[in-house]
Amino acid sequence: IGGYLAMMVLLTIALQLIGGETGRLAQISFVFVASMAALILLPSNRFRAWFRVKVSKHLFQHRYDYRSEWLRFTNTLGKPGSEAETLDARVIRAIADIVETSAGILLVPDGQGNLIAQARWNWQWSDPPALAGQAVLSAHLSKTGRLIELDTVRFSDDSDEEVALIPEWMLVEDQAWVLVPLVHFNALAGVVLLSRPPVNRMLDWEDFDLLRVAGTQVASYLAEARGQEALSDARRFDEFNRRFAFIMHDIKNLVSQLSLLTRNAERHADNPEFRADMIETLKNSTARMNALLARLSQHNKGKREEARRIELGFIAEQVASAKRMLHPVVIAGDSRIAAHVEPARLEQALGHLVQNAIDASPENEPVTLRMIDLAEGPAIEVIDKGCGMSASFIETSLYKPFSSTKDGGFGIGAFEAKSIIAEMGGQMRVTSRPDRGTTFTIILPPERSDGQQFQADRALAA
Repeated sequence: IGGYLAMMVLLTIALQLIGGETGRLAQISFVFVASMAALILLPSNRFRAWFRVKVSKHLFQHRYDYRSEWLRFTNTLGKPGSEAETLDARVIRAIADIVETSAGILLVPDGQGNLIAQARWNWQWSDPPALAGQAVLSAHLSKTGRLIELDTVRFSDDSDEEVALIPEWMLVEDQAWVLVPLVHFNALAGVVLLSRPPVNRMLDWEDFDLLRVAGTQVASYLAEARGQEALSDARRFDEFNRRFAFIMHDIKNLVSQLSLLTRNAERHADNPEFRADMIETLKNSTARMNALLARLSQHNKGKREEARRIELGFIAEQVASAKRMLHPVVIAGDSRIAAHVEPARLEQALGHLVQNAIDASPENEPVTLRMIDLAEGPAIEVIDKGCGMSASFIETSLYKPFSSTKDGGFGIGAFEAKSIIAEMGGQMRVTSRPDRGTTFTIILPPERSDGQQFQADRALAA
């Protein structure tokens, strides 16, 4: 302000000293140039926004006390509250407290870059869909690091690219206010969707700067936490493998005993039908245990089965036949629907899900395997009417290794099933409601055309 006043005084003195026609010409030229500049620049939204930021930054007092804000921010992240909030919930609260809003959702990228809802904090409005945001939105936020005010997108008359990037459910939900990207080393660690504050307002330069810095800091917390979680899972897998080495020895002894029992039964049997069935059952059990030992052994040199066209009804019948001795299993839909998969691995993944469905179902309530054709590809649904799962359990624990609600369960069935399906190029979805039941949907790669199969066979031969 002092510099501006000094400049105006010097200009006034200079005009007085020059005087005469030259002074009047200078005055007229200044007014003309200033008028033209105003006519050109003032209609520009970009210039007006830039000018407001410059005036706010340099001529007015700052809204935030940055020392107290940073202390509150770090305390929120580092110290769980009385309810022992998870890190994800504390991340949302730390960002939300800056702009005095009371709710939010943390969205994180999945393996394909799509955004999924990881956690919620006080969010009481519409639930985000399973696919909360497309990969193009993640790529945009990762590249630009820009905060997005959803009101600006909702009421924009321009064909701005952000309008096409924002998911429909966010634009429809009036309480969705601002998207804050969490960028760590040019990679998107997550996005915080904030709810509208009690006093609605537009964000200014100070909000943008503080939220951007806080988002970067939060992203580093999330990246470190995920690294620690991955390391912890790796250690637990290592411990699991060590313990299983002793179990393998017991299984090996059991296989030997069953083999001996099979040979004695065949030698001394009086050929009744019951004993024949018993012997056949023992043979199958022995074969399966030997196959399990071969797969678990570190010296196993067998190759994985090649993916090929297979009718889903055949796989479903294989799994159902093995499980019907324990629980009713019903097959529905078009069994002729085919997919391009590894049959043994699909049977293994489907077996995990069917067993989980049986464990969750009442004794008289059958589990249904239904084959359907979706837009994304052929699919198998595993449907039960058991105890169901809450949304929070699905989001945080369903696919987490060694997290199980069953006594004595390892908690790796759903995790392994999802990993197997992903390795085959498919995907797995789940919908569930407590006390209403659960539906797992396995979406598989479609069967190949003759031309695609010929090219694949040629490449395999080469």
